[in-house]
Amino acid sequence: MNKIKFLTQLGLLTTATVSMATQVNVNHLAPFANTLEGTAVSINVNGDEALSGVQFLQSSGYIELAETGVAPGMTMLDVFAPPGGDTAAISATVDLAADTFYSVSAIGDGVNQPLSLLPLVDDNTAPADGNFKIRIIHAAPFAADINDTAASIRLDDETVVGGLDNVLFGQNSGYLELPAGNYDLNVSTADGSTRLIDIAPLDLAAGTIVNVFATGDGVNQPVGAYAVFGDGTAATLALEAAEPPAPTRVNVAHLAPFAEALDDTAVSIDVNGNQVLTDVKYKQASGYLTLADDGSAPGSTLLEVFAPPGGDTAAITAEVDLAAETDYTVVAIGDGANQPLSLLPLVDDNSTPADGAFKLRIVHAAPFADTLADTAVSIRTDGGDVVAGLTGVEFGAATDYLELPAGTYDLNVSTPDGSARLIDLAPVTLGAGDVVTVFAIGDGANQELGFFALFGDGSSAALATEPPFTSLTAGLNGSWYNPATNGQGFSIEVFPELGSMSIAWYTFDTTFADGNETAVVGEPNHRWLTAQGPFDGTRGELIVYLTEGGIFNQDNAVNLTEVGTLNIDFNDCRTAMVDFTLDDSGLTGMIPIQRISGSTVEFCESTLAVPAQ
Repeated sequence: MNKIKFLTQLGLLTTATVSMATQVNVNHLAPFANTLEGTAVSINVNGDEALSGVQFLQSSGYIELAETGVAPGMTMLDVFAPPGGDTAAISATVDLAADTFYSVSAIGDGVNQPLSLLPLVDDNTAPADGNFKIRIIHAAPFAADINDTAASIRLDDETVVGGLDNVLFGQNSGYLELPAGNYDLNVSTADGSTRLIDIAPLDLAAGTIVNVFATGDGVNQPVGAYAVFGDGTAATLALEAAEPPAPTRVNVAHLAPFAEALDDTAVSIDVNGNQVLTDVKYKQASGYLTLADDGSAPGSTLLEVFAPPGGDTAAITAEVDLAAETDYTVVAIGDGANQPLSLLPLVDDNSTPADGAFKLRIVHAAPFADTLADTAVSIRTDGGDVVAGLTGVEFGAATDYLELPAGTYDLNVSTPDGSARLIDLAPVTLGAGDVVTVFAIGDGANQELGFFALFGDGSSAALATEPPFTSLTAGLNGSWYNPATNGQGFSIEVFPELGSMSIAWYTFDTTFADGNETAVVGEPNHRWLTAQGPFDGTRGELIVYLTEGGIFNQDNAVNLTEVGTLNIDFNDCRTAMVDFTLDDSGLTGMIPIQRISGSTVEFCESTLAVPAQ
């Protein structure tokens, strides 16, 4: 009997020179017992014992069955477990040709999939220069239904190798010829959603011939990968270190403004009847608390909030079904007057955003009205643009995560039509990779309206708001216009020390000139109106004048004629609304205006922090 050396190291990835006779390499890949000793078998060829004590993940190396030019023909193979038993556990008869290499593998576990012998014809001819040859065989009986064994063979970047996206137990790829190099392979579910076997990167040299078997059933023996090379050597392939299971975590935030004094908002929080937090006040968050760290699902979880802390009866109760390896945020919201106290559970997505982007989720947790319809808001930039279609957002609603380019953002919460700004966020810079949930908070009675942020790392912070816009300052001076009538506009100058303002209105007549009029400078229907008057708070009430009788660059006196009124209401340092009446013409209307340039907005906003003297 041939002396067999079982190899447990990778060895040389090259093809040895062997005799061109009929040879067979026998591989034991049947995980039918939960100990290696229990998998031991003996193997008979045509009734004679050829191998004994062979265990799972061992190979014989090539055994010569006939001389060159001689075909062994019909050959009986029997596998006995335990070794030397009276009845073969697996039997097969294979027709072996002359001068051919074969691999015969014992596969199956006898439970999910039957024990059997899988014969394959080996092609140990050299690949083309610079290439290697690989054949991939599915020998992992991890499911009872053959269709449930379906797997895909992928690179770690999720590229499917050789179209192998639905390989069933017992099937093989045939030989694939690929360029030599480093390959990072895995066996995944057919759709690629779950990685089943993650093979450590392999350096596959030019000329290498290798058979890679997916092995194990995940019950008796762990799933893995086993390689048999063209020279008959074999080795268990190393796997990439498995990621430890992610914990199930919950971040509890107190955003319920049910009392005017912060001390009176204090609560305690129980999870499944056990107190986990106490003396938590409005605008405080726990950070992530781990509820399970072994990959298990906490399932139905009882959350109770007691006010005051440690009370006998919970002020808020909720039961949530928590999944495995998932992050959650649970937020106490409502004020008990306008909107009921409740717990709002959110599923967090702390995965990394695309390069150069951050992820933002916005939650309306500000109970400032006693009907849901009256809590409706829009989320806007300070330039007035609606963010991601978010208008008509009611209390308790949360957006999906928005993935946006990293940068500085100046946002606000306004009425749905944008006519009134409710909460004005100070400019905030969000970096690439940030994950943040921003809550609109407060009821405007017990607690001021504002913003609160929870970040992907579990930290939290109250966000600064812009100073209230209550009076006009010189920071508003400059050019303003309505984008719908580009080419017309207003030049505004505010005199805070006088409590007055002046506006030049550059516009046109209501019709084009009739063609008989001429002008050396400009057009005959150009109009220059001015307005002057006092302001109170953020509103100016001005008299409109028509300037007439002037000549280009000459000092002759001009006439100012009062022709109407102009009122201007500033929303902030960026936008305003003009309403006007021109008496003789009967013209009246409203014009929304904004700055032509935002270059002085920062200066304007800085003047709001210190009221003008």
